[in-house]
Order: sequence, then C-alpha cells, then structure tokens
Amino acid sequence: MLRSSALPVTPSVVVDPDGPTPIVEPDPFPTVDLDELPEAQYDPDNHPIPHQPWRRGDTDGCHDPLTAFWRLEAESIISDAVAVVGAKVEDVTWYMAKCVVSINEQSLADVVSYNEGPEVRVAYPDKEDVAGHIFDDPDEGTDHELFTEEDEILEFEQYDEETEYEILKANMPEEIDEATGEPLPPREPRSREERVIEMEEEWTNRWLDEPREEKPADGMFSHPVDTKALSVVSQAIITALEDEHVEEKLQILSRHDVVLTSPLDNPCILDSQKEFDAARDLDVYVETRDPWGSNRVLGGKLVDRNAMDVIINQDNSGRMVTIPNSMIHQVLLPSGLAKGNARMKADLDAEDNEEEEDEWDIEEEDVEEEDYDVD
Repeated sequence: MLRSSALPVTPSVVVDPDGPTPIVEPDPFPTVDLDELPEAQYDPDNHPIPHQPWRRGDTDGCHDPLTAFWRLEAESIISDAVAVVGAKVEDVTWYMAKCVVSINEQSLADVVSYNEGPEVRVAYPDKEDVAGHIFDDPDEGTDHELFTEEDEILEFEQYDEETEYEILKANMPEEIDEATGEPLPPREPRSREERVIEMEEEWTNRWLDEPREEKPADGMFSHPVDTKALSVVSQAIITALEDEHVEEKLQILSRHDVVLTSPLDNPCILDSQKEFDAARDLDVYVETRDPWGSNRVLGGKLVDRNAMDVIINQDNSGRMVTIPNSMIHQVLLPSGLAKGNARMKADLDAEDNEEEEDEWDIEEEDVEEEDYDVD
C-alpha cells in the first residue's frame, strides 16, 4: 500500500490586529415632518401686497409706499449728506432693491476732493438704448494712448522675443553723459514684462492724478462726469447711511444698492420719480423687456409709479395693467415731444442770434478800420 509522504496543506489565515472589520450598517433614510418645514407651508393668502396675489416671496418691506417714514427720512439724510460736500440732490427714485439718487451735475463743480471715496465706474448701456445715459471712452487719440520707447522703435509691430531683442539692441537711441559729454553705451532693451509693468504704473498714476471724465458721444446726453467729485458725494452718502443708529432704524444699505446718476432731462422719457408724479393722468407708452423675449409696448394713461410697478389705464379702457419695474425698459411720454421741439427750436434760435451778433461785431470792426483809413 502506497502512502504520500507530503504533509497536508492548511489554508493561510490573515489576522487583523485591530479585530475583524465591522459590518457597515446603512444609514437610516431620514424622515421629514412637513409641518416643521416653513417652505412646505403654502398659504394662498400669504402675499406681501394684498391686491397682488401673483407676487409671492418676502419683499423685506421694500413694497412699502413711497411715503413710508423710512423712505422719507432716508431721502432727507441723503440730501443733507450731499449738501455738506457742496452738491445738490435733484431727486431720489426708489426701486425694489435700488435707491437711485439724481445729482445736479452743475453742482459737482463745487465739490472739493478733500477725501478719498470709493472707486466710481460709469455704467455703459447698449448704444441703441436711448433711455439710458450713453457714455463712450474718454477722448480717444494719441494724447491718451499708452506706449513705451521700445514700442516706437518696433513701429508697433509684433515679433518673436529673440527677433524683437535684436531689433531693439541695434536701434536703441544714443545717450550722452551730462557730466562728460561723452556718449554712453547703448541701454539694454527691456523685456515685454517690464514694459507692461511700466504702462500699468503710468495708467495708475494718470488715474490718481487727474479727474477722469466720461464723455457721451450722443449730443442728447452731452455732459461730462467728474468721477472724483462723484466719489466724494458717494462717500458722504455711504457714511451717513452707515451710521449705526440710521442703519438699525432705516436699513437702507442692507436692503438697497445706492446708485448715483444725473437727470436725463429728456422731455420724452420719464426718468425720475418727480417726472412720473408730474405725468400722472397723461398718455404714456411702456416698453418692456424680459428674459423670455416677449417684449411689447403698452399704451395708456399713467395711474401710478411706485417702487415695485408702473400702473397704467390701458388704452383708456378702464383696464388697469400693472407692469413690474424689473421688466420695464423705458416709459415714453408723447406729450413731451412738443416740449422737446420747443426746446430744440429755442436752442437753434439762440445759436442763430449768436452768429448774427458775431457777424455784426465783425462788420463794426470793418467800419471802424475804414473810418480810420479815411482820417
């Protein structure tokens, strides 16, 4: 009988010194009590404005009427703060989350830049947007362009860095030692990075040293904007509204963006609250714009304009139509055309009178010269 001399093979065993791996139990699926979720408590009668059931959500009190105490007190604080620095407030127009302060542009000349305010950036609407204030870049031309000496040597052409270096090395201008009068060795050309840094520093210094004026291209909106003066005005407004007691009582800055502008002064376009108030019961056209592209023009008599909406009596039919301010592009006043035409005619007549006076002065000078020659 044959027997195997090999020992029986036993399976290997791996032992974890920390013990066996625990069994992972799945987390229990959380249960939600709908009664404890405020978002789940839909109340069809819970809307901030009683007669607008379609407007849901929390307006944080911004739907209050324009005569609310906190708005009137804020307008008074803003007007006083602006007057302290020498400017004048023309009007304050309220929106849902925006407070637009119209500043008299002539009064900006009286503002002294004695402190540094926040940076002012002018908003640029679309060029075809005749309702907004259209601004272009400041006077374009060589006086305002930034370039370095190396750029002139390269005649503003672009090359690879090696070719660029060789061209600059061979054409760097000769400099004379003021003490000895001897020519100095040619300067080493600067790299592109060094030239960019120089232009950035020059632009920064130009921004700090000179008031920046944004000049609109369209004559309808022809007025310069001194951003340094605006910065001082905005700093005064923010400082006044940031006061601990003022913010606690009125909550202007926590609920609104403060926007500075100048009166549009276009009789055909309603731009400020005073203009809307003066145009009540007059025919207007409301042009809407919305993200869905369903833009239209609605006509009727202006009934009201508040921080949330413009209300018109559409086509004078007695049907009241409420258009949210957030969807309004511009509100046109047809009756303003006559006023605009009269203003344009007066301006043209004034120009003609000035030209006639200039011509008369020239003729008088000619006559005096002739009389002098005769004598």
